[in-house]
Order: sequence, then C-alpha cells, then structure tokens
Amino acid sequence: MLEEVRITGLGVIEDAVLEFSSGFTVVTGETGAGKTMVVTGLGLMFGGRADPARVRPGADRATVEGRLRIEAAGHVARQVLEAGGELDDDGRALIVSRSVSAEGRSRAYAGGHGVPVSLLTYLAGDLVALHGQADQQQLLRTARQRQALDEFAGPALAPILADYQRAYGRHRDVRAELAELTARARERAAEAEDLRRALEEIERVEPAAGEDTQLLAEEERLGHADALHAAATTAHGALLGDPSDGSYQSSDAVTLLGTARQALDGVAGHDPELAGLASRLSEAAYLVSDVATDLASYVESLDSDPARLAAVQERRAELTRLIRAYGGRVTIPDPAPDGRAADGPGGREQGEGGPGAGAQGEGGPGAGAQGEGGPGAGAQGEGGPGAGAHGEGGPGAGARGEGGPGRGEDGAQNPAPPGDAAPPRDAAPPGDAAPPGDAAPPAPAVPGLASVLAWAGQAQRRLAELSGDDERIGVLGDEEARLAATVRDLGGKLTSLRKDAAERFSAAVTRELSALAMPHAKITVAVTPLDEYGLHGADEVEIRLAAHPGAPVLPLAKGASGGELSRVMLAIEVVFAGADPVPTFVFDEVDAGVGGKAAVEVGRRLAWLARRAQVIVVTHLPQVAAFADTHLVVDKASDGSVVSAGITRLDDAGRVRELSRMLAGLEDSEFGRAHAGELLAAAGAERARTPRQD
Repeated sequence: MLEEVRITGLGVIEDAVLEFSSGFTVVTGETGAGKTMVVTGLGLMFGGRADPARVRPGADRATVEGRLRIEAAGHVARQVLEAGGELDDDGRALIVSRSVSAEGRSRAYAGGHGVPVSLLTYLAGDLVALHGQADQQQLLRTARQRQALDEFAGPALAPILADYQRAYGRHRDVRAELAELTARARERAAEAEDLRRALEEIERVEPAAGEDTQLLAEEERLGHADALHAAATTAHGALLGDPSDGSYQSSDAVTLLGTARQALDGVAGHDPELAGLASRLSEAAYLVSDVATDLASYVESLDSDPARLAAVQERRAELTRLIRAYGGRVTIPDPAPDGRAADGPGGREQGEGGPGAGAQGEGGPGAGAQGEGGPGAGAQGEGGPGAGAHGEGGPGAGARGEGGPGRGEDGAQNPAPPGDAAPPRDAAPPGDAAPPGDAAPPAPAVPGLASVLAWAGQAQRRLAELSGDDERIGVLGDEEARLAATVRDLGGKLTSLRKDAAERFSAAVTRELSALAMPHAKITVAVTPLDEYGLHGADEVEIRLAAHPGAPVLPLAKGASGGELSRVMLAIEVVFAGADPVPTFVFDEVDAGVGGKAAVEVGRRLAWLARRAQVIVVTHLPQVAAFADTHLVVDKASDGSVVSAGITRLDDAGRVRELSRMLAGLEDSEFGRAHAGELLAAAGAERARTPRQD
C-alpha cells in the first residue's frame, strides 16, 4: 500500500506531500491546479519515462519519493534486499525515489540504494497499476487489446506464450539461415569448384616451404658456374700459386708473406714493436693459407651441370606461376620497423633470397651486411665466396667469417692482426652502402611461396566449410520442419486459450457495464486468425461493443461515445482488477465524459474496487468523489505553484464545501451544500453495505 508521496519540482508542484490511506482516496481541485501531476509523479516514481520538460522552470531537478507498506517476506522485499537496499519498520516499509534533472539525467533509488530504473519498473508490477488517460487511448489499439486479453487469461496462458515465443524466435532464425544457404547454393558450388582446382594445381606442384629461395640461390650458382670457377681459381693462384706452371719465382701471397716474415724474424729480437709485426705477419700467412685451401675445395666442388640448371629453372617457373596465381590472395603484413619482413630477390634487411641483397639479406651473390648466401656477400653475409665481415661460409671470408682458410676475427682459425679488422658490424662493404641521408625507402613486400602455402591452408578450411553447407542445409531443414510443427501446435493452444478467455472476459465486462448504467450494452471479444504466425501467435484480438439492442457490433474505438468509452474502460479495469490483483490502483480521470446517474455508478464501482485494494483516483466529478474514504484537494498558491500547504486532507465539513464547489461552482451555495450532503450520505450508506475485504 502507498502511504506517503513527496513531489518536488514537478510541473506546477513546487513541493508537496500527499498522505494516502487504505481504501478509496480521491484527489480533486480546480482545472490546472496540478491534479494530473500527482499521477505523473507516481508514474515517474515507478519507472516511467523521465521527461525533462516536466521539471519545474527554475528547478534543478524533479524528485518523487514514496513510502510503501509491503510484506516483509514478499517478492518485493527480496528483490530490494538483493539489490542492496534496506527496509524500514522490521522489513515492512520501503522507500522508493526517482529524480530527473533539467538536462534529462535520471536516477533511481530503492531502500536508500541506487538501482537501475528497470528495477522500479519491475517492482511496479507487484505494487501498483497505473491507469492514466493515455492508457485508455492505448487500449483502443488491437495490439494492446490482445495484450489485455492475455493478461486476463493469466497463468494458464503465460507459460504457453513464453514457450511459443521461444520456438517462434528460433524458427525464424533457422528459416532465415536456411533461406540464405539455399539461395547461395549455386554461388557456393562455383566457389568450391574454383578452390578444388586451385588446390589440385598446388598439390600437383608440391611446393615446399623456402624452396623458392633455395632454388634461386642454386640457379645463381649454376648460371654463373664458369665465372665462379675462374674467379676462385684466380684467387687461389694469387694466394698460393699454381704448381703446374713450373715457375720457381713464385709471387703468390703466401710466399710473399713468408718472405716478409723471415725478413723480420732475423731482427725481431732487437725491437719488441717489430716482433709484434712479425707475429701479425705469421697470423696473416696462416689466414691466407686457410682461405686458399677453402678456395681449392670450392673449385673442386663447383658443378657446372646444364641439365640441373634447366631443371631448376623449370621448377622455379612452376613456383612462379603459383605465386602469381595465388600469392596475392593472402595479405602480406607490412614490413616491421627493423625491416625483417622482406622476402624475395633483392630483399631488404634480413630478406631471404636474391642477388645483391641488402644488409642482413639472406641469399644471393653480392649480398650486403649480414646477407646469408651467395658469393661476395657483405658484412655478416652467410655463405658464398668472398664473404665480408661476419660472413658465414665460403673461402675468402672477411673478419668474423665462419669457414675457409685465413678466417677472420671470431672465425675458427687465426684471428686477424690489428689494423686489418673488418668494418663495424652493421656496415656494408665500401661502395655498397648508401651515403647517410640517401637511404632508399623500404620496397613494398611482394608475395612469395609462403603466401601460396598460407592461402592453400585458408582455401582448404574454406572448402571444408562449403562442403559442410550441404549437410548443414539438411540439418537446418529438419530443424525448421520440427520448429514449424512446434509453432503450429503452440499457436493452436494460444488460440484456444484466448477464445476461452475472450468468452469469460466478454461476459465479465458486460456485467460491469450493466452496473454502470449501460444495462443493454454488450461487449464481444473477437479472436480472428491471421494469415501467418507472428511473435504473439496467429490471432488478432479486437474488443467490440454493441451499445444497445439492435446496434451494430463495432470496434471499441468506433462503437462508443465519449461517456460510454469511459465506462467501458472502467469496466475493463475492474475486470482486470479481479484477474490481476495488485495492492494499489491509480486512475486519472477514468470518469471523463460521464455525468448524472452514470457518474454515480462509476463512483460505486470504484468504491467496490476499493473494498479489495487501495484505489487512488483523480477526478472532477462530485458523484465519484462522494464515494471516497479519503478526500485530498489540490490548491494553487497565489503565484500558481503548489506547495505542501496546498495539499489538504478534508474533514466532513471540508468535503461538503469541496463537493458544493464541484457541483455548483460555489463553495458556499446553500443548495450546493445541501446536494453535496445528500451525495455524501448516499455514498456513505453504499459503503456501509459493502464491507472492506482486507
């Protein structure tokens, strides 16, 4: 039960407190005094839309706070406690608050704890039923009438409707997916065929990871075998001489270094500095001899095989076709800042393969610093004769080269003497490095064999998906048929339950209309099948009215006058009250368009409803106000605002005065006061005959 409400800064209400009691409470006042703001405030408090336009001009925010009496162990109490709120009066009192700022920000509290507005809306279902003028207009729509009938049907229909909506939603999703897959069947088949042909071509070639780089390096060696043989032979002769020439006057490097060392050895004991130079000459001789030995081995191992060269070139052509056809279908990531993403001939730093590779390039003759593979590699090049500093493999390697006679610093043999060290680690050989500031921008990454293999993996996965679509279509078809049958079955049950509820609802509302001075009116609820199933079933629900015998049965919006419509709405609300009991009902001018005897009947029905629940009514009819147990009047102050002093709870004399104003427009009219007293006496006698059902 709603005990007290405080409204601040809402519409014309500056600050007002309303105290409610059990039974029938009526709120009256002059037109524009702010009666409707009371209902608006209650709607806001129970999760209604927060409209900043309702904030009183000059106020920062509008606030509505209410105190409710609840069951200590009831559902509402449990929800509030679970949300972190607290209850007063041994768990029987709940404080609920809602505010909206002039900027539109909304806040909600339950039990002194901030909560989502949705919680207030959820709690309102167990606490209050609000029926404003807008709700009456909504009930004229067929969708709202269907919802009303479903609510009237109650627990018999609710679980069936929930099961139906779950099945309908799933059926809709399955049908949409099935339609999409079926419509794309030809497109999917063509895509699958293209993928199969491509994968068959790749499988026929059988490319191996890194094969393109290895073949490129091998082609370079085979294609330049004669030049490499001549260069290595010449270099070997220069270092160690050629015994086949029969000359006894050798001028090779090893002999000259030996002569120089012998010249110094004879006098080295006389000067330590010269002794150091002699030692370095000895080391240089060992290094040159080591390189010469490796050159000899290289010359012997070098194979000039035209057949193998042709095979390599043919194989590379096959791989190139694959790369051109499929390498571009996979996105190659942009090179990293350190340049480690390059691939292919002439690659940048740490690129793999290609002659003339830059710093840290892998593969290819003439590679730059840290290039791997290829003759003439620069600093840190790996493989190939004439490798520079940090070169790995190949005769004639420079400082830090690995392998070959006369290997340099960090090599396996003979560290180079001081003064002959290779350039710094990251430097390219002289003439190969671009001058500072002239470095070329990184070249865009190009597809390689790795891209082909990556795309092949993607294509296999995609082909598996496409191949599984046919099976998926079969599974979805079976599920769609099963769900369609479920939807039809549950939809049929909904229709049957609605028709049963429609008969009971029609009879109950017709009885209420008889009590509201419409004894010959008849309400009919038509449940009409639709052509297809929707979210709420396959039924259209329409409330129809025959206002008197012989009158056509018309939809509610067309078959009732203003006064009749208000009575029909009240009759429906009274019927709902029995089907959906809540502790508190709030009505805003449900008696609009009603007068005379019909108004008395409206008051009587509201009083009857108040025997079962708390009823709060905003009205302008004295016939209705006379039946109230508690009468509140709203008065504006001189400045047009409503303050606490403007909400008055009337005693018997005050009620006579207010009813006289409502009847005759004159509070002190003798005839008006007599009529008011008569109304109150008749209403009091009626209430006495109908005891409360607490």
